[in-house]
Amino acid sequence: MKKDVTMRSYVPEIDHMGIRDLIIETFPLYGGPFNWTIDRWNICRFHIIPLHKYYSPSYFGVPTRSHVDHRDEPPLWQNGIGIWETGDGEVVAVAHSENEEPGEAWIQIHPNYGFLCPEIIDYIEENLADWANGYGLVKLYVKDLEDLESVVEERVYIRLETPNPYLVYEIHDDVETPSFPVGYKVLSVAEEDDSIKRSRAKAMAFHGFFPPSHWPPADAFREIRKAPDYGRELDLFVVGPDGEHASFCTIWLDLENRYGNFEPVGTHCLQKSRFCNSTTFGRH
Repeated sequence: MKKDVTMRSYVPEIDHMGIRDLIIETFPLYGGPFNWTIDRWNICRFHIIPLHKYYSPSYFGVPTRSHVDHRDEPPLWQNGIGIWETGDGEVVAVAHSENEEPGEAWIQIHPNYGFLCPEIIDYIEENLADWANGYGLVKLYVKDLEDLESVVEERVYIRLETPNPYLVYEIHDDVETPSFPVGYKVLSVAEEDDSIKRSRAKAMAFHGFFPPSHWPPADAFREIRKAPDYGRELDLFVVGPDGEHASFCTIWLDLENRYGNFEPVGTHCLQKSRFCNSTTFGRH
């Protein structure tokens, strides 16, 4: 099996969907979201990457060319992605960043191809590490995988405990329909599409303590519509009496696995409501 797998660089025109298919295929093989789910893969390419190009090179600390005043997206991200595929073109492993922190690395991998881990780590250390003055840093994000564990132990990686980003629950037919305060209503982007209001709402949910110049640009919300799994009717928000977006929630569906994610989910901080980063739901 090992001889049938080769490594190559990411090709934007064909590999976004190939990696998406790997995520969908491996979901039941791991019994749940071991790899990313399709919402995160879509958001990474069609929201995070376009969003970050508006920030200065030092905003997230990811190096870029010094003669420009913005980060080089999407090439900066795409050029660091490694693909491992079989002789018939099936993607079985991917190494990439999320373009958020220097040295970060994520692995999406088929459970039958764990033997690739040493080669994948070699690739990550060479292509995704944050290097300065002869020292390199890699922040490798992945759940427990025996083949990976042995590699990182041999290379003396340090385990950093992180919380589970998913809150998982089942949906039943007897769920009560929520009520809203007077003057509030739920709409979808299919009914009303205002990227500026969406940008402002997200800023006040997650970045309200930053100045407006650090708020996400409206263009990043227009770009997300290009994602293959995005549905305007599933991109929801609550409108307040003042016409502003008080809360928001985008739903992503993996129909093959009968699985979905709410991402992002947030509430305008001035509404004095709690918000969460990510929620996952499923129906049997």
